Formats: sequence, structure tokens, C-alpha cells
Amino acid sequence: MTESEFINILNNEGFKERFNAVSTANPAYLVHALNDKDENVRYKVASRIAAENLTALINDPYKEVRLIAAKRIDAKELPKMMNDKSFWVRHAVAERIDESYLPSLMHDKEPIVRIKVAERIAPEYLKDMIKDEEALVRKAVSKRIPEEYLPLMQDDKSESVRNIVAERMPKL
Repeated sequence: MTESEFINILNNEGFKERFNAVSTANPAYLVHALNDKDENVRYKVASRIAAENLTALINDPYKEVRLIAAKRIDAKELPKMMNDKSFWVRHAVAERIDESYLPSLMHDKEPIVRIKVAERIAPEYLKDMIKDEEALVRKAVSKRIPEEYLPLMQDDKSESVRNIVAERMPKL
């Protein structure tokens, strides 16, 4: 289909026709569907459009569209998504964002985001996460924290954290 045929479908057809059009059209044409009224059409657009055109979808009202954008967008655009209202989007951001931004996500309200941060953040920041209220976050921290800080975690209230610390503590 030509670009003008694609635009005509977007402007004059129902959901099924628009969805089929964005599913099969040349990806270069998809910029015309970024503001489609249906979130399923925008979701399909987000999964097929060139990554450099995803910026328009980072504030989409539909979290699944934002999630696809976070997983595909150029990494330098991810800081714009760090405060997304969906923890799944913030988790996807934490997976891909430049390491220098991770300290800003250390205190995210959702443990799943903080776990991803603990798995990726520079080791020197991990000491600031040893008192996290979530045991799974502390467990991720205990696996990577520099040895010199392990004694600070040896009395952790979580048995799994204490076990990891004990395994990693230098033997005297």
C-alpha cells in the first residue's frame, strides 16, 4: 500500500482495518498513526515504528504502549521515562538506562525497580541500599556489594541475605 492509501485508511476506516494497516504497512508510514484513538493500534505502532520515532509515545495514556516504547527507544531518551507512573515501565527503564542515572532510581517505591537497580548500579552505590526494607533488594545488594561492606550486612534480618554474606565474607 502507498503512504496516501495508508493515511486514507487511518482517517476513514474502523479499528480492524487500521490495526491491519499498521501491522503490514511500511514502518516509515507509521508516524501517521502515532496519535490513533485506539491504544491497540498505538501498541502495534510502538512495536514496529523506527526507534527514533518512539519519543511521541513516551507519555501515551496506555501503559503497555509506554512499556514497548521504554524497551525499544534510544537509551538516551530513557531519562524522560524515569518517573513513569507504571512500575513496569520504570523497571524497563532501569534495565536499559545509562548506569549514571541509576542512583536516581535507588529509592523507587517499587521493589522490582530497586532490585533491577541493585543488579546494575555501580558497586560503590550499593552500600546506600543495604537497609532497603525489601529482603529481595538486600539480597541483590549482597551479591554485588564490595567485600569491605559485607560486615554491615552479616546481621541482616533475612536468612538468605545472611547466607550470601557468609559465603562471600573473606575467610580469616
